[in-house]
Amino acid sequence: MNRIIFFIILLGLTSINLSAQKISVDRIEEDGSHQIMTNTMDFYVGERIYSFGMKVFETTHSNNWLLLISSKFNISNNCKVLFKLGNGEILYIPVNNVHIGKIKKPAYGVTIGNITTFHPETEIEHYSSVYELSETDMDKIDTHGIKKIRISNGSEIRDKTYTNNPLGKFLTRCRKIIKKRMENPITPKNLFDDF
Repeated sequence: MNRIIFFIILLGLTSINLSAQKISVDRIEEDGSHQIMTNTMDFYVGERIYSFGMKVFETTHSNNWLLLISSKFNISNNCKVLFKLGNGEILYIPVNNVHIGKIKKPAYGVTIGNITTFHPETEIEHYSSVYELSETDMDKIDTHGIKKIRISNGSEIRDKTYTNNPLGKFLTRCRKIIKKRMENPITPKNLFDDF
């Protein structure tokens, strides 16, 4: 009995660790700005999976906060996102930039009875989009949470209503860990230090 309880606790801690938010990019760009980005998390919107994350470009004059949304499903250059907040307010966020790349879908086989069908490795398109967020918008998300999201790519609309604000909580945590890193930046090590 104790082994079963121990295994359940270990499994729970492992799943918490796998979904833990962290900084995935922390670098100085060629223009001197400091880019900090979080890892992403998948959310269903209209029965499709979209990965959400956040980044900031920090300069001496301003901080440019960006919402990141990526998917293997089409995100067009005229994509628009609506957030309905917990207080009923609607945030309208048009796309700033879309990048279309290629990712490899691994080969796999499906066995039914004595017959195995093999599907070879293929390349599929992967869409990455960026949306500007103001400090005011992020304060509203932190305070009221996100009750509903709508993503429109110009030809179709996808909605998702949330009951316990998982997307809003995720974005709030992203902002907190980015701000914490901005307040306590990592000092880059010189190539020749301690060599």
